[in-house]
Amino acid sequence: MTLGLIVFFIAIGLIFLLVEILVTPGVVLGIIGLGFISFGVFQAYNEYGNTTGNIVLFSVGVITIGVVLFALKSGVWTKMASTGTISSKAKENAVDIVAVGDQGKALSAMRPLGTALINGKKVEVSSEGEAIETSSRIEVIRIEQNKIYIKKIDI
Repeated sequence: MTLGLIVFFIAIGLIFLLVEILVTPGVVLGIIGLGFISFGVFQAYNEYGNTTGNIVLFSVGVITIGVVLFALKSGVWTKMASTGTISSKAKENAVDIVAVGDQGKALSAMRPLGTALINGKKVEVSSEGEAIETSSRIEVIRIEQNKIYIKKIDI
């Protein structure tokens, strides 16, 4: 194998490693990159002996560390990082929306979880095991740990 082909395998491996570190999550491309680099170093030892193989191995180590440090210090992370802030809440406090005894309408079937319209707000609710059909009248019977429990009321 020629020295040019060995350098090619090592360069492809370095590119895969950089893409893994800077762009894609996971480990697949990193493993592929390490495979290319290892194959190139192995071929250097195999074709040119220990002295050249050691030089190639040391050079690859220095180049890899240098390229990664350069990529990290060049601000690539700041260019890819999200700078926006999240100002919304994941879920409003159920006590602020409804109270025990409030009535509303089932917007979806509850088996036992579903959605209801209570006090003009769409909320996630749970029945106590019974299935409640869409458009049924419902009443809040209790609120525990931000979870709203309802029952069907007959009109």
